Amino acid sequence: MLPRWCSLSLLAVLCLILTGETAFLYWREHQPRENPFDPIIVRVAHDTGADPFLIRALIWRESKFDPLTHGLADEHGLMQVRPDVGQMWAKANKIPDYRDDDLYDPETNIRVGTWYLNRAVRQWNQTDDPVIFALAQYNAGRSNALKWVDPANPQDHLAFLQRITFPTTRKYVEVILAKRDKYRVAFANNRWYREFTSAGGSVTQTP
Repeated sequence: MLPRWCSLSLLAVLCLILTGETAFLYWREHQPRENPFDPIIVRVAHDTGADPFLIRALIWRESKFDPLTHGLADEHGLMQVRPDVGQMWAKANKIPDYRDDDLYDPETNIRVGTWYLNRAVRQWNQTDDPVIFALAQYNAGRSNALKWVDPANPQDHLAFLQRITFPTTRKYVEVILAKRDKYRVAFANNRWYREFTSAGGSVTQTP
């Protein structure tokens, strides 16, 4: 029979091993994984000059990658695009025979949502971080975003964030930016995102 101190030591070692395995399995389970929409995200990002990691993060926040998601305000699909935005996109891009249900098609939805986000980014291109302003606008609308601009520091994203009166919108912006940064690290050598980087696509969004 082993001495009591030896049995306790073995038990402690086993506990450490099990704890380590559990932690590793939890970490692995919560790491970002490829999904069927990654090639589309990269293709659209390359075509539009958008940041693919930002697009992916926004999709994650809006729909958790469910293309059939339907929002309470009639938002459709992966990027939760409203039909009026889809119609604006179709008109601007001269897309014939566009229908609102096309927003449930992943590629159409990502193209429309990215077009709308890029449009917002351009509207805030005089600020020190257009992405933050654009994400707030994407979530809460342009009229609200304009109200949150600090008259004393209209280009300052930190002043803008502090003036956001909707806690859900502030959290929305912060969560998407954090997820974007996580994707940049997790997918740095991913086959799809590496291909995007090597293709030399420009990124309109600022860090």
